[in-house]
Amino acid sequence: MRIELDPSEYPTKDAYVRAALAQARDLASEKWEEAHKRQSSKLTKEIDRLSKQELARRLLRLMTRPARRRAVIDETMRRRAATMRQKGLSVREIATELGVSIPSVYNITK
Repeated sequence: MRIELDPSEYPTKDAYVRAALAQARDLASEKWEEAHKRQSSKLTKEIDRLSKQELARRLLRLMTRPARRRAVIDETMRRRAATMRQKGLSVREIATELGVSIPSVYNITK
């Protein structure tokens, strides 16, 4: 995939750059659609192989999975984490106490 443009056909450098970018965007879009089509067909074949019961079980598992959400961290939580850290509690204990992940505790107590 190469962009084949002749710069002498464009009156300005800006027009040439715009044409090259447009062609690159079109090529990238085509490539994405090809990959997406292959992935979609693989998924369709996999679904066709499943029995109705297995498909229902998998869909139910996906639908009942709890939605992940980002932890809301305010200033009071930061202070609590800092004081707990100074008292010598482990990061795991702080994360359990505050209800956030271990990497979040590391980010809070930086």
